Order: sequence, then structure tokens, then C-alpha cells
Amino acid sequence: MKLRTQILLFFFAFALTPLLIAVVINLPLVLERMDLFYQKAHLQNLRADFRDLDQHLASRHEMVRLLAKLPEPGTVLGISDENNSDKNIDLARTRYIQWINQILHEQLDIVQIVFLDAQGDEQFWLDRDRENQSWQPTVRRPGRAPKALISAALQAEPGRVLVSALSLNPDAGALDPRRFMTLRLITPIFSQESGAPIGAVMLNIDVGGIARFYRDTLWVNDDGDFLEIPAPGTPTGNAFERYPGLQPLFAEEKPALWKGHDEQIMWVPMFRTEQSRSLWVGRLVDPSPIAEFRNALTLRVLSIVFLLMLATWLASRWLAKRAERLSRELIDGIQQILEHEAPVTFDWKGPQELKRLGMNLSRLAEEHGRTSRNLRAHARELEESNRYKSQFLANISHELKTPLNSILLLSKLLAGSRQGLSEDQIKQARVIHEAGSDLQALIDNILDLSRIEARRIPLHAETVNLTPLLHGLVELVQPQFDAKGLALRLEIASNVPEQIISDPEKLRQILKNFLSNAVKFTEAGEVVIRVVVADPADAESYALQISVTDSGIGIPPAKHAEIFEAFKQADGATNRRYGGTGLGLTISRQLAGLLGGEIRLHSSPGQGSRFTLLLPAKLDPEQPATPVSETITSPELPAPAEADPADHYLGRHSLLVVDANLHNLLQLTPLLEQAGLKVTAAEDAGEAIELMADEPFALVLIDIILPCEECCDTIKRIKQTQRLPVIAILAGPAPEIEAACRAAGADALIQRPIDRGQLHRLLAQYLPAEVVDSK
Repeated sequence: MKLRTQILLFFFAFALTPLLIAVVINLPLVLERMDLFYQKAHLQNLRADFRDLDQHLASRHEMVRLLAKLPEPGTVLGISDENNSDKNIDLARTRYIQWINQILHEQLDIVQIVFLDAQGDEQFWLDRDRENQSWQPTVRRPGRAPKALISAALQAEPGRVLVSALSLNPDAGALDPRRFMTLRLITPIFSQESGAPIGAVMLNIDVGGIARFYRDTLWVNDDGDFLEIPAPGTPTGNAFERYPGLQPLFAEEKPALWKGHDEQIMWVPMFRTEQSRSLWVGRLVDPSPIAEFRNALTLRVLSIVFLLMLATWLASRWLAKRAERLSRELIDGIQQILEHEAPVTFDWKGPQELKRLGMNLSRLAEEHGRTSRNLRAHARELEESNRYKSQFLANISHELKTPLNSILLLSKLLAGSRQGLSEDQIKQARVIHEAGSDLQALIDNILDLSRIEARRIPLHAETVNLTPLLHGLVELVQPQFDAKGLALRLEIASNVPEQIISDPEKLRQILKNFLSNAVKFTEAGEVVIRVVVADPADAESYALQISVTDSGIGIPPAKHAEIFEAFKQADGATNRRYGGTGLGLTISRQLAGLLGGEIRLHSSPGQGSRFTLLLPAKLDPEQPATPVSETITSPELPAPAEADPADHYLGRHSLLVVDANLHNLLQLTPLLEQAGLKVTAAEDAGEAIELMADEPFALVLIDIILPCEECCDTIKRIKQTQRLPVIAILAGPAPEIEAACRAAGADALIQRPIDRGQLHRLLAQYLPAEVVDSK
């Protein structure tokens, strides 16, 4: 997928997702609330239709209060004057009925007036004639009102009107529809003289007209039966059967909307009957207006969403194009910088941050070009310098090796010929030959290191049989181990491959350097050559590992990296004591890199060392080797020196000679070695103190070089470090210098030129006497 497409989709999704989430969450909620508002509106309309009944009843409250103040004469006369005759009462009632017909002639909903005595019994009642609507007394007793209602009315305060529950009387309604659904209004009657309640007046009001008036209204009892209103077209039967799911709504006793397949009905528990049952009123709800509004709203919202999606798409496409243009300019500019190193200007328009980024990139491109040119110039200088170095090394090696070969040859001839030469001269010839050999080895190592660093050393990849190569190497170095009394073992694991593809000469040189270091730095114990398969962690890159483990002096962890550097050993004392150029490990590490492997070191002081060479199964000569910054090796093993017999044998004591003059050392060392002594040289006091801390010495010889203040300090430091005999060597008779040396702690003095006999006598005097013997 292209970057432009990814950016386009990202911006489009980022901008559109919140919108879609808002629509998905809020649109159903809005539609649901709209349905709820529509239902509430229908409920309010339904209740508004019946609110007229409340207003109508309020006017009837005044009417019943009026009748309570002007009750029928029998109630008043019968109580106030017991002597009144029935004739008088009847005459008064006749006039009262006429008055009732006058004031209640228009109130057709009042169908019955009942006067009750103080015990709640009916005393007098009037019924409205169905034909002429006049009020007439009847012999048929009115329906009995609930006792609780009558009792409450007789106990009520004056003027209070009690309303009964809805009375449903289907039998009476069959004869007179006005009596099918009625309400009773009752209020107490009080005596005007005593103020005590003397009875009550009750009006029966026909409310069935409401049911007959609202033909589109359904009346249902709480048991589901339709109210059988005496009017044409009234539904009959059970509403629960006609409207499935209605019964649970009735059980909740609160307004609810019933939804059927193609109709909706709002049901409200509008009245309470005298049987303590709810009378439900239902009215059809037309869902088409809200459905049309819902559809229109949904269509409008979707249209807005579509327009927003289109606008978002266009904006995202514009941003994606702009981002693609910027990225293309950036990629092309970087490619031009890397390939052609030409200056590139990123002139970007837009926000301040984008302009600043373009300016910084332009400046970076300019800096890169300038740096690249400088690097190329520096590389050319390095190549030229390397060429000069190679030419110099080639010339100097030729110029040095030609006279050096002559020196080696002549010194060897002199050392081998005993005619006309004294023993000292023969010894000096051998020293010349050994020094020349060491110099030749140093030159060869420097040339090898130079060729490796210049990648000019050839690789000859061929099949290497490991077992014969290692056995041949062991046979080559075995005499050196035998000379020091060290054991040398070779262990080859059974699962190691018998053959690998590598350069056998380079491999042999690396292992030879490992063994050279092992025999040099190991005084006792053994050296083990172990060949095993590479560890699982290294199995991806290497097939086997060859390790050389010794029991020598070991190397401190802090010096592990340092010994891999050219001309470096663990410390100066090691260099003075064991010799070597410090190039062997460097060359070995470089050769290991050329072979596609690496060298690892595990060592600690006093615990020996283990050098491990890891190699791949196959060397690819065409693959460039990884440059190695750290390198390890030790010089090739020097041939053991031959001991010449001398007239005086002073024992294998270790002597420390402090002398910075190489010429004097070459003169003094043969005299000491002829007596069997082991000589260690130190250049100054610091190195002498360091050597004395690492190795015990029996005696110290110090060459006094004028001025002698530093030499006297050296004698003092040596005496303070260890209580060793110190012999000072003077250039000639000098009483002041002799006194200074004596004062610094010198035990004896000897003058140059050194007399061998005098030197031997002094050494015999200060060395331990029990080992001094004449050979």
C-alpha cells in the first residue's frame, strides 16, 4: 500500500469515525425519545378529554352544597317539630319538588337526589323522569350507597363534598342507560339551630354519556372484559384475547402503549370502581405521523453524514496529496544528496514549522555535501599515506634484511667456530645472533600486520583436515614444552567435523601463537588444546571452536582489551620478564577476522588463560572480512638458550639489574649468565619496584650514571621496599659518589671496567653461601 493511500485512509478514518460513532449512538436515542414524546402527547390528549368531567363535577359540588343548605322539608320539619302532620310535610315536599324542577331542569346528568337521615337511611328521594325529564318522587328505593361513603359523609365538616368511586350497574343500565355508569356526590346536612348533623344529601350523576360520546374510546375492566356500554357498535368479549400482550401492561397499573401488528393503543387506568377495580380507557394511536417524521429525520441525518463524508474524503485526499508531495520531494532530495552529493533546497510552503523543517533539511544537505567532500579528501590522503607506508615498509624491510642476514650468518659462523676466539667472544657472537633473530622476527611481524591492515594478505581456501593439522602442530611445539617440564594434551570431540574449508597456514599461525603464549607464561602444570562444536548460541555463525587453556599467570579482566592492541602486553613487568613484541595476538585476531571467525579470551590472575578461536565450516574468500579493532597474539616461541659452562657457578639465583644503558647491559649480562644466574633488567626505579613486587630477587645490581642524585634515590627506594643486598657499579674512582652510595644503603661498590673475578667474589659474598659452589 502506498504512503499516499495510507495517509488518505488514516485521515479519512480519523475524521469520520467520531461522526459515525455519534450518529450510531445518538440517532436511535433521538428516535426513541421522539416516540416517547409522541406517546406522551397522546396521553395528554386522552386525559384532556376527561378533564371536562372534573370541571363538570366541580359545578355539581356547588349544586349538592345548595341542596344541603336547603334540604327537603321532611328532614327539617320532622326534626324541628315532631307535631307537624304528614299532611304538612307532604305539602312542603310538593312545593320543594316544584322548586327542584325549576333549578335542576337543565342539569340532565343528575338523575337522582337522595336525602338520608342521621343513621344513613333513605328518607326521601327524587328521580328524573326519562320521558319528560321532570323530577318526581318514586316508590322504588334507590340503590344503596356504600356504607363507608355514607359514614364518612355524616362525619364530614360542613360544605365538604365526597365523591364515590365509579358505580357500574349493567342491570340498571339495561332498563335506563342513564343508570349504567354513575358517580355519587354526597355532603352532610347540619341543623341550623343546633349545628349538629341531621343527615346527608346525595346526587347520582350519569357519567356514561362520556363513554357514549367518545365512540373511538375503548372501556375495559382490569380483568380484560370490555365494558358493555348500552350503545351501538360497542365491542364485546375479552380485550386480552383481542390484543395479545395487553395483560402484562394492565398488571403494571400505569399508562402504557400497546403495539400490535398494524395498530397501536394508548391505555390509561382512568377510573376506580366501587368494586375496587380499575377501569381502563384505551384510544387508538395513529403512528403514521411519527413514522413519517422519523423517516424524514433519518433521511436528513444520513444526507448530512454523506455530505460530511464527502467533505472529509476531499479534505483527506488533499492532505494525502500534500503529504505525498512532501515525502516525494524529501525522498528525491535525500537520494540526490546520497548519490550525487549535490546541494538540495527544500522550499516548502505552509505552516511555520514546515518551513523551518525545510530550512533545516536544506542546511543539513549542504553540511552533508561538505562533509562528504572532506571525507573523500581525507580518504585520499589516507590512501596516499598508506601507500607511502607500504612503500616505506617494503623498502626498509629490504634495506634492513639484507645487512641483517649478513649479521645473522656471520654471527652464526663466529659462534660455531672456536678457533682463535675466546669463550667470551663466542658468547657475544651468540648474543648477536639471538638479537638479530629477534629483530628479524619483529620486522616480519610488522610487515604481516601491515599487509593485514591493508587487506593485501592473500587467502587460500582449501580443505583442512583438522586432526592431522593439530597433531603436526603438537609435534612442532612439543620440544619447547618438554624443555620447561609442561604437559601438552590434545582433545578432539567425537562430533567435530573432520574437515573444514579454510586457510591452513593462517589457522596454524593463530594456534601457534596461542601455544607460544601458553609455554611462555606457564611455569608449571599443563596446556590443553580442546576442539569442540560451537555453542548453540554461536551455532548460526560458527561450526567449531578451538581453545588453548593454560595454567599460567593469567590476565586481569581490566587488561583483556589492552593485550589485543599492537605492542601491548598486560604490563611493563611482563614485557621485561617474558619479552616479546606484543604483536602476536594482534596478528592472530586479524587473521581470525580474515578467516570469518573471532577470538575470545577467558582469564583471571593466577587462574590461567583460555584463548578460543571460533571458525565457520566454510571460508568464503570473496566475502570481505570484518575489520577487527582488538587483536591478540604473542610472538613465536624463542629457542631456549644454551648454558655455557663457566669457571665459577653461583647458583640459579635471580638478580635484578637496574641499568638504562643497553651497551652496559650487553656487557654485564653474559658475565652473570655464565655463572648460572638468572638476570632480569629494569630501566628505572619504578620498573624495579614493580618487578620486585612480582618476583623475589636475591641481589640487586645498579649502574650509577652521573649525576647520581636519582641513582641514590633508587637505592633508597629499593632498600625501603625489600632488605636486599645492593651492589653499585661506578664509572671510575669518585670518593664523593662512593660516600653518597654508601649513605643511600649500597652494600658494595665495583668500578668499570668490570673485573670478572672481583664481580664473582662480591656476588659470592652477598649471595646465600650454601648454594655457592665451584663447578
